[in-house]
Amino acid sequence: MGDKNATTRIVRWVEIPHREQLHAELDAIFFEASGTKSFADDEARAQFRDRWFGRYLREYPQWAYLAITGDGDIAGYLVGAIDEPTSFDDFHAAAERFPAHLHVNLAPQFRSRGVGALLIEAFAAAASQAGAPGMHVVTSSDARNVRFYQRTGFSPQATTLRNGHELVFLGRPL
Repeated sequence: MGDKNATTRIVRWVEIPHREQLHAELDAIFFEASGTKSFADDEARAQFRDRWFGRYLREYPQWAYLAITGDGDIAGYLVGAIDEPTSFDDFHAAAERFPAHLHVNLAPQFRSRGVGALLIEAFAAAASQAGAPGMHVVTSSDARNVRFYQRTGFSPQATTLRNGHELVFLGRPL
């Protein structure tokens, strides 16, 4: 990690005062990192945001984390849950062993600098302390982030096809 990120701190969402003021900045990170760039309309965009990001802040705020630099910039975030079942039928068996799941996104200038690993380790420690036996992510099997997750201790547990794309369930024991 570079010197600028040496002072990056991980803060739980629920511990941040005035967090409602951060939504626009977090949305910018979310949509920039998303593979989906166009939407039929504003409602479709809002539903997409809610499914993969917003509902976690609303329903599981205790499992949301921000990476904040020494300069006060938001480098990225992690949202997750420790007991929500997977929405992919083919992954139910794997999800029983790795029930906690997460979504992590970083602003482009903070990628490949160790910030994502800091977020994952904070979530892993808290999920383990809460009794989760493992955690998982689901992503496209050919996505760039697969290597990142493997470097942070995840390994492939199952695959499935969805809308012509192969998805991989990556699990990590806690």
